Amino acid sequence: MPRAYLPFIFNPSHAAVDALGSQCGTVALLAVRAVLRHARSLDVAHQQVMWRGQDYAFSSSVSASGELVVDLDLGDPKLAGRIVLEDELRRVKRKVRGIA
Repeated sequence: MPRAYLPFIFNPSHAAVDALGSQCGTVALLAVRAVLRHARSLDVAHQQVMWRGQDYAFSSSVSASGELVVDLDLGDPKLAGRIVLEDELRRVKRKVRGIA
């Protein structure tokens, strides 16, 4: 099967860089796969992946120029399996402010 490569931007936090070193790209790729696997939206406010026994939290969005951007940080095991989409977060914020 022919394959094309999807370049994307990832921004690891200092804590993620300290924990992962040169493996940041590997975990960022796992994050993109997780976003694609749930197939609901590319705009994710919070989701986590596990790699080598450590949870890593990420958010993803599409930039104005059309590039996929993934922000990566250390995760919280209590939030494993939780997916919060950007639309859901915006809706809750509007509701709290009394706008919706």
